[in-house]
Amino acid sequence: IADDHVVIRQGLRALLSKQGEWEVVGEASDGLAVLAEIEKFPPDIVILDLAMPGLGGVETIARLTKMQHSPAVLVLSARDDENSVSSALRAGARGFIPKSSSMEELQFALEALRRGQTYISPSVCAGVLNRGPGEEGASPIAILSNREREVMKLLCEGQPNRDVARLLHISPRTVDTHRTNIMRKLGVKSNAELVQLALRTGLIE
Repeated sequence: IADDHVVIRQGLRALLSKQGEWEVVGEASDGLAVLAEIEKFPPDIVILDLAMPGLGGVETIARLTKMQHSPAVLVLSARDDENSVSSALRAGARGFIPKSSSMEELQFALEALRRGQTYISPSVCAGVLNRGPGEEGASPIAILSNREREVMKLLCEGQPNRDVARLLHISPRTVDTHRTNIMRKLGVKSNAELVQLALRTGLIE
């Protein structure tokens, strides 16, 4: 279970324990901790929030899917807009349900993933399924790549370039290049404008 809120993790652990079918083998509060936990205790399924500090949910999913024995990822997020859902699925998530879902829906989603299927909550999938070819929704940051969104998130959270580079395993020069491309694509002229846009689109809180 990966979520930066302890109450959410403890609540999910308690609810799943009552079911008698699931064993929670680890918890993590951010993306890097997820990767470390999985190395120690490889799970079948990861329940993952998108809005985590440091390494964000989308980049974490992308890295998980590249692992030799990659777990199925079920996103459980308060962010249920079309862009968030599409980004998570493109990164490799096998399921997506909002945090407003019932325990019954969570259980249904977990069962689907355990059978090798996918599950997207009906409450979030309509917009994604009805989207035309090439459409990315109304969010202005939809034109950014997954990596550019991760870089933008970390920069707007106040992370120095060297820390962004370390978290994403890229060079500081590459971070600078991404920053330049992000600002050009979004048409912003300053870091303050970039942060305002990140807040307005829900990239950061």
